[in-house]
Amino acid sequence: VGVPCRVTDVPVSRQAKPLQVIEPVPGLRVEVFHKGDGRTLPIEFVEVHVVGRILPSGCVFEATRAKGQPPMRLRLGNGSVVMGMELGLKTLTLGAVAEIVVPSTLGYRQSGVPRMIPPDADLLFEVELLAVDGHQRRLGQRGAGAREQEATGSDGASGSGRLLHPWWLSRIKRPPPTIHHLNLCRYLARGVPLDLLDRALPIPRRTRQESDGWDLSGGALVITGVQHLWRASAEWDLAWFKEHLGDSRQLVKWQGPVFTTQECLWDNPMWEVSFGQYIDYIAAVDSADPDLKECNAAACPRLYLNGWPAFTQLPWLREYVVNPSFVDDMSGNLVAEQEEVRELLISAMSKDYRSPSEEDRQQAIDNEYWDFSKLFISPKGSLTRLHFDNGGAHAWLTQVRGRKLHICFPPSDGPHLHTFEGDEGLQNGSWLDPLDAEVLTKWPNYLNATPHVAVVEQGETIFAPQGWWHYSVALDTSVTVMRNFYSKSNRHEYVRRKDDGLASAFAMSVLKQQAKLRNQPDEMLKEIARRTVAKVRATLEASGTATWPQRRPHPGGPATCVPP
Repeated sequence: VGVPCRVTDVPVSRQAKPLQVIEPVPGLRVEVFHKGDGRTLPIEFVEVHVVGRILPSGCVFEATRAKGQPPMRLRLGNGSVVMGMELGLKTLTLGAVAEIVVPSTLGYRQSGVPRMIPPDADLLFEVELLAVDGHQRRLGQRGAGAREQEATGSDGASGSGRLLHPWWLSRIKRPPPTIHHLNLCRYLARGVPLDLLDRALPIPRRTRQESDGWDLSGGALVITGVQHLWRASAEWDLAWFKEHLGDSRQLVKWQGPVFTTQECLWDNPMWEVSFGQYIDYIAAVDSADPDLKECNAAACPRLYLNGWPAFTQLPWLREYVVNPSFVDDMSGNLVAEQEEVRELLISAMSKDYRSPSEEDRQQAIDNEYWDFSKLFISPKGSLTRLHFDNGGAHAWLTQVRGRKLHICFPPSDGPHLHTFEGDEGLQNGSWLDPLDAEVLTKWPNYLNATPHVAVVEQGETIFAPQGWWHYSVALDTSVTVMRNFYSKSNRHEYVRRKDDGLASAFAMSVLKQQAKLRNQPDEMLKEIARRTVAKVRATLEASGTATWPQRRPHPGGPATCVPP
């Protein structure tokens, strides 16, 4: 029902024209948009920023800048680089910006990469050569922008009932609208209040003061006042992000989360785009289709900046938030303690090991602590499918801007939610959609589950204890901060995972290199390593000489970092 939104697609031909086209071998095509210095050809290695795409869909499978990663260092001539990409790189000089079109015969051939690149797929690599055999690109040379001539909405195509599909969106083939999005459109069309879901219980609400000392028992809870010391609550809106971060690159998703053990990347595409362009799109899509009409589902995709590790990539953002201390959260202690266990183990087993400086140790602790926090930004209608979080962690999600509907289920309802295996081998994913009008027909065991529902308003925070399932929908343009954390009740989940990872690395990189152990089974080496790690931890806890309390990370707020 309704008049479909009128869409204007910006054609891919709006991209800048290449200055030069090179065909090193039949089928391989290198389009050069900036020629570089014209002298420094690679022989041994290059450092490049890369965007990798599957052709013909354009789906992104790699994007170093958008992931906040340093340039890739690729060693040439040893078979570690895709053949077609290496041949293309060898035609370019330092500072070049180019696109390398690689036929499948010079790519991953029939094998592909499971769930990431399909068999027999042609590939496109957008590359920017920043270093060649030790020579660095000079400051001031043109960067990746040499490749783009992005169209804007200035031609009047965007507005109420009208939407411009910019070039970055149009260049990727979109799947049909997801069934979850269609179900949301249909639910809204029925006019039923979202917080009056059949058989649902309301999630309790408390103030921050009433929650002081909460140990995460009793289930999901909405708490007010968490943001009372946050600069973000006063300053963070879309205009702020565009002003401060508009030129940064981001990966925005078709839907979230992507269940990596069940789904293929090319069926859940990601778009690589500047933050400013994405923010413009949010405003445009919300204006064109404010009521989430089903007839607009295909034309108005709700792309989602989901799970962005902003506080790790941009440490100065930490001063805008303050992690709540009124609940039982010992994450900082655990991270600092784990770092000391690792240092003690390595220094005891390696005579030549030199510990990092105190500054480097503190930075590593702070970064791991803040990697628990993520930023979510989206237009109205973006949704997070039903799951519970990895790592045995608790979670809180706070609405800096906009409202979100949350539908939660206790861990005991897991057997009724038609689950499947997600990450870490856990049964923590489900296709079940609580807004589907036919939910009981498609998932009959749902009758035995009890949904817990809340509309989390701007400024409010929902806490989901370990194992609590959650599904969410943005009811407005939304800015959300999410954090996983650990308390006394689930401390063992963090310690077990970190100690297992440390033991595995120690077994393979240290024990396996010793002559008398080299031929022993890997599992036996890992068991020796596990016992060694456990002994180091027990010794540290019993000695009373731990230094990790001096390295507890700062929970955020003023004076944590200085913005650029």
